[in-house]
Amino acid sequence: MIKSMTGYGRAESGETEGDFAVEMRSVNNRYLDVQVKLPRSIAALESRVRKAVQDRFSRGRVDVFINRGGRDTVPFSLFVNHRLAGQYLDILRDLRERFDLHGDIDLTLLTGLPDVIVREDVSEDLDQLWVQLRPVLGQAMDGMASMRSTEGAALGGDITGRLQSIEKLSGSISARAPVVVEAARGRMHEALQRMLKEPPDPMRLAQEIAILAERTDVTEELTRLGIHLGQFRAMMAGMTTEPIGRKLDFLLQEMGREVNTIASKALDADISLHVVNIKAELEKIREQVQNVE
Repeated sequence: MIKSMTGYGRAESGETEGDFAVEMRSVNNRYLDVQVKLPRSIAALESRVRKAVQDRFSRGRVDVFINRGGRDTVPFSLFVNHRLAGQYLDILRDLRERFDLHGDIDLTLLTGLPDVIVREDVSEDLDQLWVQLRPVLGQAMDGMASMRSTEGAALGGDITGRLQSIEKLSGSISARAPVVVEAARGRMHEALQRMLKEPPDPMRLAQEIAILAERTDVTEELTRLGIHLGQFRAMMAGMTTEPIGRKLDFLLQEMGREVNTIASKALDADISLHVVNIKAELEKIREQVQNVE
């Protein structure tokens, strides 16, 4: 069963503050390229998120977006620097008495002075955060994997239809090839008669026809093409979890070589037309395979 590299998945852990929401998108790419975007407060979890995605998928450009209940800042706590506040208070009282100043030294004035109220970032337990985030990430990956499988099934249906067309065209070439050789024998016989003005030597004519038949014989190419088509189908139908996109692409290259050889040997317009149609189908399959994991 083939899988597409195009997919989308989303999951949330809840609606309360601090809960996680994960959104994932994937498109085709030659290799696996994982891009993670998450709040600064949990930036230290990026490597764990990336590894989880790498363990699940093999190819494609995967973008992971993680939100944490709308909170993008590092959690912090506030505390009062009582020693510094006392020093400020002593200095203010001294200034008021020394210069005979008026006015109250109130809470607003004191708390507005530098470093009286101090902010301190709070270190969170990364292991506990990962315990909360991991199942949400897993659900998002499940959703994206499901869509990739659905897309893959659609790709498989289209590719299967094109493989059937290639097999039909290959069969037409196989049936046409002997007719081409026989027609060539007739043309050669007539040409030699006109040139020699007498019936040609049957043995010599048979030798020339044998040489022509050998040069235009596409049996081996058609056989190898059939083998590659069978291997292609087997990979598509297999239940392996390994990526097969690159293997399918390799088989397409091999099929293309066989078809090109058939084209070089073809001495018939009908066979040439069949070859053109096979190449067109192979190119369409190649376009589809570019999105297969």
